[in-house]
Amino acid sequence: MTLDLQVAVVAFLAMALGEAWRVTVPGVVRDAPLAQATAVALAVSTAWPAGGADRAGPAGLIGPLLLACLATLAVAGVRGHWASLPHDLARTATTVLVAGVLARVSPPGIRSLYEQAGRLDPHAPFTALLLLGVAILAVGAPVVGRAVVHASVERRSLAAELGAHLVRHGPLILATASTAAVMALSLHVLGSASFLLFLVPMALLQPAVTRQRRIREAQRQTLFALSRLTDQAGLTTPGHATRVARLAVPVAREAGVEDADLADVEAAALLHDVGQVGLSRPIPGGATVEISLRDQRRVAATGAAILARTAELSRLAPIVADVGVPHHWAVERGDVATTSRVVRVVSAYDDLAGTGTRLGGAHNPVSAMERILRATPYEYDPDVVDGLIRHLVRTGALTGSDLARLRRLQPGARSGAPDRAS
Repeated sequence: MTLDLQVAVVAFLAMALGEAWRVTVPGVVRDAPLAQATAVALAVSTAWPAGGADRAGPAGLIGPLLLACLATLAVAGVRGHWASLPHDLARTATTVLVAGVLARVSPPGIRSLYEQAGRLDPHAPFTALLLLGVAILAVGAPVVGRAVVHASVERRSLAAELGAHLVRHGPLILATASTAAVMALSLHVLGSASFLLFLVPMALLQPAVTRQRRIREAQRQTLFALSRLTDQAGLTTPGHATRVARLAVPVAREAGVEDADLADVEAAALLHDVGQVGLSRPIPGGATVEISLRDQRRVAATGAAILARTAELSRLAPIVADVGVPHHWAVERGDVATTSRVVRVVSAYDDLAGTGTRLGGAHNPVSAMERILRATPYEYDPDVVDGLIRHLVRTGALTGSDLARLRRLQPGARSGAPDRAS
């Protein structure tokens, strides 16, 4: 068996193994780092495919692309993963094409990275760094693509989605890209032995990455399960906590909350009403916006006391406790986190815009925002309220005429007196 054919066969087996053994978490996109590292190495290495005068040109990508797609298709056929096959093929093709095209770009008078990678010269360290950069772009391209699609479908901020996806997948992208770069540089010297030498460490790392993702997903599912306690007990309207969490994250971004704190925003929003389990008499519809400020603080304090008893959730106790603090008190205290202010505003909005309150009826964001604005800045943070309005306009929940109508009620256009007794 010639060297090139041996490299192709071993590479196919490595990619098939990578496709069959992925970083898999239920409900989370499945990554195939072993397959991607091998595909990138083939796309930029001079060790394969053999023959052909134009392998340094676009035609040289045909072999690696077909081999990688064939491995993806073969594993899907054996395991019956037909539903995810289009996404898997798109990931494979994107990885190979980005790596191969970038490596073959040749500015006038300069050899392409593909040509430099096959030679050891004094510029080898610089070539290796360039190759690592190309590998990072190639492995990260499918992640960026998923972020763009998700932002478009969910009508969310593209920058925020890109940041969230890159934070989640960044370490694995770097590990995969560095492995691919080292294999690409060594393939023409070590041949198929490169796969054994450099994929084994990645294979040993993969179970740890999978375990970490499973732990994080289990923690997140636990939060959602706890948030449904009040729904199951009939204390809140079905899905209230989930809706508040889904809306609080983009509003927090609008209000300037750092990306690192967005996980706490979601968690606090999910659990902000858990204190209602301690009420002797349920709130009609579970709408805390309809009760006095004293009772709101009691619900928040009870929820904080429950969370403080658990090691993992105790960090959320101060945030949940401060959800019951009206804005004018928060200004006096000076230490109420923006996270608490965001959850307070968004929870009130969901209570007022949905059913189960005095407003009742169909979803009415304009009426809900009018009432919130009449209580701003006495009860609600004006910056958070403005962030909520911007988000509702961006997602189409409010029209331009609605916005003009609401602007007349914003602080500065009217006094900040509350619309009800506390």
